[in-house]
Order: sequence, then structure tokens, then C-alpha cells
Amino acid sequence: MVKGENQLDDNVAWYGTIIDIVELRYTKQNRVVLFNCNWFDTATKGSGYKVDRYGILSVNTRAKLKTQEPFVLADQVTQAYYIQEIKNSTWSVVVETKPRNVYEMPTNEGESFQEEEAHHGYTHDNQNEDEDLE
Repeated sequence: MVKGENQLDDNVAWYGTIIDIVELRYTKQNRVVLFNCNWFDTATKGSGYKVDRYGILSVNTRAKLKTQEPFVLADQVTQAYYIQEIKNSTWSVVVETKPRNVYEMPTNEGESFQEEEAHHGYTHDNQNEDEDLE
């Protein structure tokens, strides 16, 4: 699954199946991984995809997107799998997954208050302690 944008909807997700994985290696052991995919037609609501009253998304696995751009960068995708509908075998329910041992860490883009907190720390006053002992 690839989250993308088009001219009609701002938050279109593109679903497909991987045909081939291509690894391009270049200087100094750098590499780029590409997935060659057959894309489902998620641009056409009703014939390409549908969302039921519970918000469950299904794609028509026979409606393929005709595109000249079958490749996507591996770091742009999210894993998903498809469960075939019982009543209509041409439609499959989309289930998005999260990989094991990968955690989404929140990003804090606000100001850091660490410096301010350091000025208001606790200090120990030995003079008052000596007076209490006498």
C-alpha cells in the first residue's frame, strides 16, 4: 500500500501486488530497492474500490490500474494483505499491517524546555543544616 496524492483526492491510497523486487547498487555500496507492482484501480470509486458503512475498504482485484509507472520505492510502502470476499470473489477486503519490532516514535517538534528546567532545580543549603544541629 502506498499513500499518495492525485488531482482529485488528497489522501488516495494505492493498493497492489508485488511482481518483482529490483535492487539497484551504485558507488560506495549504496543501493535503492524498488517494487514492481500490479496496481488495483483505486482511482475509481464503485468499480475500483468501495468502503462499506463500517469503514472497511475493499478493492476490485480484477480492475487493474493502467499506468506507465509500475515501480515504487521500498521505503514508501506499507504492507497490506487482501482477504477475498465470500459473496463476491472479484472483491477483496484490504488489511493494513504493521511490521513486527518496528515502533512509530512520536516526534516532538515543539520547543525544548530542558534548559529552562535546569535553572529551577533543587539546591542543598548546608548553612541551614548546620544551624539545626546546634
